[in-house]
Amino acid sequence: EGGNIPNIPDNEVIPASSGTGFFISKNGNLVTNHHVIEGCSKVKVFYNEKPHDARLLAVDKINDLAILNINKKVKQYYFIADKDPELLENVIVAGFPLGKKVSSSIKTSKGSITALSGYGDNYSEFQTDAALNSGNSGGPIINESGEVLGVAVAAYGKKQGVESFNFGIKNSTLKTFAQANKIKVETSSIFNLMQ
Repeated sequence: EGGNIPNIPDNEVIPASSGTGFFISKNGNLVTNHHVIEGCSKVKVFYNEKPHDARLLAVDKINDLAILNINKKVKQYYFIADKDPELLENVIVAGFPLGKKVSSSIKTSKGSITALSGYGDNYSEFQTDAALNSGNSGGPIINESGEVLGVAVAAYGKKQGVESFNFGIKNSTLKTFAQANKIKVETSSIFNLMQ
């Protein structure tokens, strides 16, 4: 598909970043980490295997969150859990670790919540032993009902030679950030779960 490949000279270096994001409403709003899009002059979102230009709606640099919009209605999106994560609660992480170098299929890993605070006692985060790798950043951490409990943010331990020492930004932090920017998120309810 030569039409999608930009005409860039071989000797020109184009800085790029990739990560994971997830839709939080049917109107094309999606969440990722701020560090995934930081410094990018252009952001493209691949949805249904097609690239879409994304517009930045809001950024929270402190909590490493960003909300984007692709100006397209989407059929599937995540509900944000109403209740906070609980210690030892089972979770699933979904995303695109290591990007398309591995494969273009979504990858998942399972684990549990191992601490209710993040690195340096940051209580806007939690710790999980579910596997996270480069490229998982910005992806959803969901409970067994498929509701978002957090946003994957960091795999701290690998640099120190420790496995399964990973962090997520809590759903309550995401909701507060969205509400402060007048961006509606869908939260779970009995009605939603029965659909």
